Amino acid sequence: MHILAIDTSLGQGSVAAADPAGTSERPLGPAGDHARVLTEAMAELAARRGWSTPTSPFGEFGYGHGDVVAVVRGPGSFTGLRVGVTTAKALAWTTGARLVGVSGFDVIARTTARLTGWQRPLAIAYDAGRGEVYSTIATPDLASPGGWSLAPSSLLVGSDWIASLPQGAAVSGPALTALGTLASARGDLQIAPTEAWLPSAAEVATMAAAYAIAGRCDDPATLVPEYLRPSYAEETRKPVP
Repeated sequence: MHILAIDTSLGQGSVAAADPAGTSERPLGPAGDHARVLTEAMAELAARRGWSTPTSPFGEFGYGHGDVVAVVRGPGSFTGLRVGVTTAKALAWTTGARLVGVSGFDVIARTTARLTGWQRPLAIAYDAGRGEVYSTIATPDLASPGGWSLAPSSLLVGSDWIASLPQGAAVSGPALTALGTLASARGDLQIAPTEAWLPSAAEVATMAAAYAIAGRCDDPATLVPEYLRPSYAEETRKPVP
């Protein structure tokens, strides 16, 4: 199985190419560059893995081989998620590769557990702007191919989220970049190391392999991003009388 994985959900995205011989990963740089460099970055990684041919930068990727294109479907920014999800869907359509959309919450839970050894519920939050966070609880789940189940997500004031965490809670996620000092001030929380706070394409590739083996793939026609909050137009739309 060959896997191309994309994460453009946050400001610093990445892509990865994985096969049975190993994984190669490349950062994408600032969010404003993602659309411009994404295809080039994937082609570079395919060449690094030895997939490319004189006639195709991706070689035989997807064509009858059960290969996978994976993407973080959210949470994340409007523009970033549209770039990543649209690119992944287009690649799946054109090559026949299977499509796997994964939650950034799942990716962060897996990374946090790998780096810390924690096998317990994790409180994970993204910075949603306006002083708010988009949060969930990830619980170890052996029945899930990714290894975690997610509680329904909620949008909360950041300080309220910190205050709501139970005694001794394990905490991770991008929101800690802004709220780490407040979380540390509680004293009782277990805070994941900073390298676990963000998703990475290499971890996405690992998760996508498990989902694909379990037959948990997505339809390119129906996969949609999970945004951090409704768009401004949706928030201000007045109900029809």
